[in-house]
Amino acid sequence: MTKVNILVVEDDNLLRNLLLESINLEGHQVKVAESAEKAEELFAEEKFDILLTDVNLPGKSGLDLLLIATQYNPEIYSLVITGFGTIDTAVKAMKFGASDFLCKPIALNDLLSAVRVAVGKVQNISTETQTTPKSSTFNNSSIIAVSAEMLSLLEEIKTVAPYKLNALITGETGTGKELIARAIHETSPRNKNKFVALNCAAIPEHLLEDELFGHVKGAFTGAQNDRVGRFEQATDGTLFLDEIGDMNLSLQAKLLRVLQESEFEKLGSSKTIKVDVRVVAATSADMQKKIADGSFRADLFHRLNAVHLRIPPLRERLDDTLPIANGLLKRFCKSTGLPDKSLSVETQHILLAYDFPGNVRQLQNCMERAAVFSGAKGEIKPEHLPAEIKQKASVSPSFTNLVPTVIPDEGIDFSSVVSQVERELLLQTLDKTGGNKMQAAKLLNMKRTTLVEKIKRLEIEDANEDESLAAVD
Repeated sequence: MTKVNILVVEDDNLLRNLLLESINLEGHQVKVAESAEKAEELFAEEKFDILLTDVNLPGKSGLDLLLIATQYNPEIYSLVITGFGTIDTAVKAMKFGASDFLCKPIALNDLLSAVRVAVGKVQNISTETQTTPKSSTFNNSSIIAVSAEMLSLLEEIKTVAPYKLNALITGETGTGKELIARAIHETSPRNKNKFVALNCAAIPEHLLEDELFGHVKGAFTGAQNDRVGRFEQATDGTLFLDEIGDMNLSLQAKLLRVLQESEFEKLGSSKTIKVDVRVVAATSADMQKKIADGSFRADLFHRLNAVHLRIPPLRERLDDTLPIANGLLKRFCKSTGLPDKSLSVETQHILLAYDFPGNVRQLQNCMERAAVFSGAKGEIKPEHLPAEIKQKASVSPSFTNLVPTVIPDEGIDFSSVVSQVERELLLQTLDKTGGNKMQAAKLLNMKRTTLVEKIKRLEIEDANEDESLAAVD
């Protein structure tokens, strides 16, 4: 397996040393830094595959460090620890390139579980890059969809993909905008050429122009060789510009010219380069608001928005939640050598009840961490889920969540689902009657002895509770 190099950035001495020792015991190469500034020095000296950083650091923040890290290694897997625990912080971290986030206080086992997932993904990406060609067909893509909303979106993709129309994909962070962009490319006649992706929010403003257009030797201090930009790399293929809403106005003007004229000049050169590139852009921002406040050009928006594809958040397409969770779980177990796993009925209820502010990306992190934390066990149970998801599960599941709206390809445990429905029905009835079994049996139109047998079989009460309820009868 490929060796993985990890950098831990934490200003608390005790926690930093604990993380160092714990990760060392896992057998990984790890270095530590107490600030973003010190981390940047280490990035200049060697390549790191995984970054584990606190958000609240002295000087530059952990979010600032995410942008710095991607300059040195665009493929770095970043884990962010936040003591604020707010959705806004988590979403912003993911927008800046974080692969996963953890909320303080955090159990050491949960943190190590997240690190193991990160290591597995880094090693798997390295192996796939060397041995596995990318899928070139839409049907073999990573998109899992059963909901009417997503199936309609996929039909739109099939309709527009053959034509050289720019497309704008909108949706919340983590909904899978890059997957949709890849699907457009893979379904188009350009699929034999490159798909080039660039996250505009992850590249510092003064470097973004160079990333897009490249430069010639001597264009600026430190430009010792010519550099090919992303537009030139994507010739005859597709260029995906993620978080386009964060691009500054001066660069927006240059991008507009490329879209209109299909030509540009590298930094430091007067030579015009002609390109044939399809641009697919994406954003999680409110573009109409940005146009209104003057931070985004209306003419560029309309040029990009020849085709508008909106990805609904996961909470608006609950039919997709369990199929996606099962698909991600199966894929991760296969890639890491873990045994095949299934979701317990209780776990399915929790996943359906949670709103997933981080959308599919958060669900993916959830499944991967649960797979690692469950070890050799064949079933994912509620205790294997991240704390922020388990905390939302205090309310009893409704009957609508007890039965999947779509039967997954791998099937369901019929007896388990039926037992769960029975259990919920009995609990609600007993609650209504104050624990009186006779009244509960009447409401359910069954014999009291049958009710008692079901209560015992479903382990609804222990012996003490049984005696107290009998006294009520």
